Amino acid sequence: MTVQSGSETRLKILLTDGSSISTREILYDLGPHHTVDILDANPLCLSRFSRLVRRWYRCPRFGADPHGFLRCLGERLAAEKYDVLLPMHDEIFLVARVREALEKKVPLAVHDFSVIDRLQSKLQFLKICQDLQLPHPETRVVSSERELNEWSEFPSFVKLDYGTAGQTVKLVHDQSETRAAIAKFRELKLWSEGTPFLIQRPSEGTQSVFRGIYRRGELVSQHISVLVMRGVGGSAVVRESAEHPAVVEHMRRFGKELGCHGPLFADYFYDEATQTPSFIEANPRIGDIANDFFSGQRAGQHWVDVALGREPSVAQSSRAKVRSHSAMLVVMSRALDGAGRQQLFRECMAQAAGSGVYENSEEELTRFRDDRLSVVPYLWVTGRILARPSVAQRIVGNTVANYSLTAEAAERIRRIPTAELVAALG
Repeated sequence: MTVQSGSETRLKILLTDGSSISTREILYDLGPHHTVDILDANPLCLSRFSRLVRRWYRCPRFGADPHGFLRCLGERLAAEKYDVLLPMHDEIFLVARVREALEKKVPLAVHDFSVIDRLQSKLQFLKICQDLQLPHPETRVVSSERELNEWSEFPSFVKLDYGTAGQTVKLVHDQSETRAAIAKFRELKLWSEGTPFLIQRPSEGTQSVFRGIYRRGELVSQHISVLVMRGVGGSAVVRESAEHPAVVEHMRRFGKELGCHGPLFADYFYDEATQTPSFIEANPRIGDIANDFFSGQRAGQHWVDVALGREPSVAQSSRAKVRSHSAMLVVMSRALDGAGRQQLFRECMAQAAGSGVYENSEEELTRFRDDRLSVVPYLWVTGRILARPSVAQRIVGNTVANYSLTAEAAERIRRIPTAELVAALG
């Protein structure tokens, strides 16, 4: 039965990640109204530096130790009653395997594992687009370096089947860069000969993101933003809210066909001249919602409402042209692109002055007035990068390892019998 949402009651919410940008940003939506605890492997995780988090509890990395992660989650739920559980990042892949058992302990809203399994895979998303006749870029699936050498259309994106934060996607302009990208993936043990991956032509238009909350196939909340400045792994570090009605209709049909229940975001390119999207990827999680929040949407609260069986109070539409940025990620991205200390220092000064691309833009992560502790990660990360720009790659790698799902981890989780995972949960 659906319950109408009235005055917002303070709830106790458990988030199963504290390292990702997604978790840091949802705190501004949920933290002022609810009591929030987090599970994370890293005692210095990003969201621990927040007055909006009550407690942090250490747990194993879900990809490296699925049984240990579930054991820790089960013990936390047994030790204290929570009103809602929100799996914030790729750990949703593991959580969905034990969804029915979890629902007996705490309300949550996540898609069926079969849906999540398909959406975590870029190859499976391509097949969904083909089946539903959704527009997508010219793409070829290859599984060997020999096949890759036959590709002659440049520039192109080389994309491994699994990965997050852009760590398994490389833009290449010729065969030399293509071979270098594959060599890097092999060196990092992200790819081996015979494993299928994508090579994809760029699409026309502006890179954009659709974000939605679904309730048993029905789209109940949505927001769209366009990329203004590209950052780590090709993600947006400066973005603006926008309106793309055709995309909303595509994603409404997408969610209905898959029976989506919970959050989902999709990346695409949007050609303003033809008002046509070209979908490149989708993820069965909430992603970065700060721009949604500043634009008048409360995706985090809507997700909580769906988990509790309430009717989400959806804003009629998001405000368009609302700009937001992540100052820390801009500095990190500039360092990864080879910027020197002086260039990075000038970037920090522009951020402080609110000039250039930062004019009339909301900061997504470091909001001193709302959460004074949020300044600590910015000072720590930018200070380290200003002292030694090359350290940026290590920071990104160590952080992403906490919450990302590799192909190896996905296969390991997929093979574990459900009864064994439920037993670990307790």
